Amino acid sequence: MPPKKKKGKGKGKKKKKDDASLELEDKYKKTMTEIEALKDHLAIRKEIARKSQAMGNMMKSRMADAQKDMEEQKADQKAINSEMALAYTSMQTTLQLKVHTLDMKLMQTEAKLKETEKKLRETEDEKERITREKDEEIEKLNLNIRVMRKEYIRILDESLNSLVSKIDDAKSNIKLGNQTIQAADTRNLSPFCDE
Repeated sequence: MPPKKKKGKGKGKKKKKDDASLELEDKYKKTMTEIEALKDHLAIRKEIARKSQAMGNMMKSRMADAQKDMEEQKADQKAINSEMALAYTSMQTTLQLKVHTLDMKLMQTEAKLKETEKKLRETEDEKERITREKDEEIEKLNLNIRVMRKEYIRILDESLNSLVSKIDDAKSNIKLGNQTIQAADTRNLSPFCDE
């Protein structure tokens, strides 16, 4: 606040002028100081605004770079997704083809297995039939052997009995011949000599 002016007479006017001049000068100095302070404050604000502007520009540039990087990543991601989808589709097609091929091989193998099992059953049935026939044939041969054995035993018995009978007859003839010889000896006649 400006100082209060004293009212005075005569000398007071001169003093008034000096005071007014001093007051004006003080106001001027004060104003100049304020102007300088405001200039300094304005310079600081301009510097802050300039720094803020530079920071804003830098941030905009970084934001643009980040946006560009993000768009590039999106494009890369889209390309990767596209490649992965293509690879997945290709892999799925390959797997389906493999599954189909394996199914076909399985069906062929099952058909061969059924055919082999059928042949095995037929072979086993044939083996059993042949075994039965052979067993029957063996049984017939064993029966024939038993019959032939009995027949041979009968023939041998008859032959032996006939031989025994012939031996007995020969014995009888020999005894008879011996008796004849003895009787001839007693007569001094040899049955083998001619008279």
